[in-house]
This record gives sequence, C-alpha cells and structure tokens, in this order.
Amino acid sequence: MTCFTTKEVKEDIFETITKIHRFDILDSSQIELGYMNLKWKIKTEIGDLFVKQFNKTRYPEQMIQELETSLTHQSNLRNQGIPCPKLYSHKEKYVLNSSTGERFVLMELCKGRNIKAGTANEEQMYSLGKIIGQMHKILNSNNTDHLPLHWDVRSKVSMMQNWQERWKEATSLDCNNTLSNLETQKKILENNNIDIFSQCEKGWGHWDLFVDNILFKNDNVSSIVDFDRMNFIYPEFDISRPILSCCIENGHIHIEKVSAFVQGYREFQNLTNQKLVRSVKLTWWKEAEWVRAVKIQNSSPLKRFNEENIWVGDNWDDLDCLFANIC
Repeated sequence: MTCFTTKEVKEDIFETITKIHRFDILDSSQIELGYMNLKWKIKTEIGDLFVKQFNKTRYPEQMIQELETSLTHQSNLRNQGIPCPKLYSHKEKYVLNSSTGERFVLMELCKGRNIKAGTANEEQMYSLGKIIGQMHKILNSNNTDHLPLHWDVRSKVSMMQNWQERWKEATSLDCNNTLSNLETQKKILENNNIDIFSQCEKGWGHWDLFVDNILFKNDNVSSIVDFDRMNFIYPEFDISRPILSCCIENGHIHIEKVSAFVQGYREFQNLTNQKLVRSVKLTWWKEAEWVRAVKIQNSSPLKRFNEENIWVGDNWDDLDCLFANIC
C-alpha cells in the first residue's frame, strides 16, 4: 500500500474538488481536532467550506456504504429544517473519491461556536432539546424496527470480564483513584442486569452528540455536525449524551438546564422521567470501559466522558430522585 504525506493527500483531494465542482480553492487551513481523519477549512468563490478525509484504517471499505447512509440522513434532515451542514455530492454520492483513492466529504462550513463542557445555559439546552426531539421525529417517523441494531447492550458477563481486566490494570499501576471508581462500577454491575434496558426504543440516532459536535450562536443551536456515526441504535443516547456533556460542571449537574432540554424535546417527542433515567444509565453502560488507569488521558473528549461516567456511577441510586421534579 502506497503511503502519502499529508501535503500529498491534501493536494490530491483539492484537485479532485476543483475538477468535480469547478470552483477554485482560494485559501485553506488545516483543522487539528479529531482522530486520524484529516480536515480543512477552505475558502472558495462560492463561500467557506469544510473538507474531511476519511482515514482508511478508521473507515475501511466495508464501512463506506454505512457512512453514505449516515450522510444521506444528514442531507434529508437539513432539507426538513434541522440545522446541519449542506453536503456537496457527485454522481448522487456524498462520499467522494480522489484520483488516488482518498475518500472524503465536502460540506458547508457552518457558523457558530463550541462551548466548554458543562457550561450550556438554559436557553441553549431548550434549543438543543427541541432540535434533537424534532430530529428524532423525522428520523423515526416510519416503522424501522426490522433493521438490525448497529450496537447492542453488552451482557453482564461481558461487562464483568472487561471490568476485571481494568481492575488488574489499575492494581498493577497502583492507581487508587481508578480503583475507587472501579469499586463503584462493580457494585452497579453486581446489582443490575441488562433487563433495565429492555424497554429502550430502537431507531436512528446521531450517536455522538457531545459539545464538540454542537455549534451555538448566542442562545440557540446554529448547527449539529459530524453525522458520521449516525446509525440504527437506541436514540436514547442522543438524550443522555448531550445532557451529560452540557450540564455537568465541577461534579454537579444543573437540574434546571436538564429540565430546559426536556421541555424542548417534549415539544416533538415523548420523554418520561423514567426514560430520562434509563437513558443516562444506558450511556453509563456503554461508556463504563473508559474508566481505566491508562489511555484515558490521550484525548480531552475521552477524559471528559470518563468524568461523566464517574458522576453517573456515584449518583446511580439517586437518579430517580434527582430527575423527579422535571416536568
């Protein structure tokens, strides 16, 4: 396999864009955020755009059709009023190919800003709840229960095996903080089964709704971005993931902000307090393996997810009470 430098990949992709869409790229700057995929902001005669290359290790060939489906949903959502980037297609495909086989996507560069985790205000959470509720209504208005789940809840046995590996790892490194957090996890795993998720609804969801993928303009959501992971799973992830990301600050959850999100979401979709609690526990179950002694420091998002998971674990038995007065 031929390996190309970042400069060569960039030149190849940019030449393809110019050839396909017949506009000149006037200027560009590389974006360092993200994992493995190369990204650029480009200035063109039709406006500012965003280019994302899909790394072949992270996105092997068998994942491309799945990615195309995700991007098709993104385009449909935008056409129905959900604030997300406009995509540029070629021959009815959103995943474009360069002359050397680099795969990439070209889309509008959306205006807005990211916020720091935990710092959303009530108005922003209300706006976010409305948009996610509307998105779920559009995505799941048709009966799609016949589709296989892209991801399913791990069994208790599998969770305990993974926990034991992380316990041994933390013990060998004498990491007392991690061992304490793992003790909390063990109690939860011993006292709970996957039966608590038996009522989780199946459907299409974004599946990556944390602060890095949400842009705000003042008190409103200006765009939801990065639909690469969208799949047929449990849409409840899209409830708890943004709540944990936006509302937990310094080990405390802002209930009034959670309430604002729920109020906005309920304008389009039903959301009981029981479902809200189940959603938070579902995300904990999915992300429990990120609580470990090593590797977690490699990424700021993973470090934050780790903190959120620890918060849920510490408050597991109190979640019903914490959310009881949300109406």
